[in-house]
Amino acid sequence: MVKLLNRDIRRNRREADTAIATVQDVQEVIPIVLERGVQYFRELWTSLAESDRSLLRRIIHGETPTQQDKGVIRKLTRKEILTQEGNAFQVPLVQKYIEQLLEEE
Repeated sequence: MVKLLNRDIRRNRREADTAIATVQDVQEVIPIVLERGVQYFRELWTSLAESDRSLLRRIIHGETPTQQDKGVIRKLTRKEILTQEGNAFQVPLVQKYIEQLLEEE
């Protein structure tokens, strides 16, 4: 994002304090971040237990966690993957990576 904004500042001879990232800018860099960060995301995914991955798959498919998932939710909350409620990802890029991974399976 910083590179994108810096390039815009240079190209348009704008003052640095006037450069603002737009939603379109963020959408543009997401594929780049996922590609360049693939090792991080892959390591994160493979470091999870099958029960963790199973819950994340279910959440992505729109299922609501059950009482039996409480321990897994606590674990994934401590790892800063899920929110405390256990029904949403703390970091949307992690969710995006897992969604892409599941599409490829």
